[in-house]
Amino acid sequence: MTDIQNSTKAIELLQLGFSVSIDATSCADEMDAIIESARMFNSTIILRNMPDTMLDAKSLNVLKSHSHKIIIEV
Repeated sequence: MTDIQNSTKAIELLQLGFSVSIDATSCADEMDAIIESARMFNSTIILRNMPDTMLDAKSLNVLKSHSHKIIIEV
């Protein structure tokens, strides 16, 4: 599957109430939509393979507001 298909599938699963684990590197462009879907549907999201660019203070502050539903694998 392409990155867009993976992102779309993750969002569809979140909308159904499932928690998902995604490769953050391959879904970086759609990360905001995925996190917003997780928040709206009260689902947990596991972010794997976070690139260093997403682990800076600015990016982590964006994620912090949803941190009760986000798991970052390091």
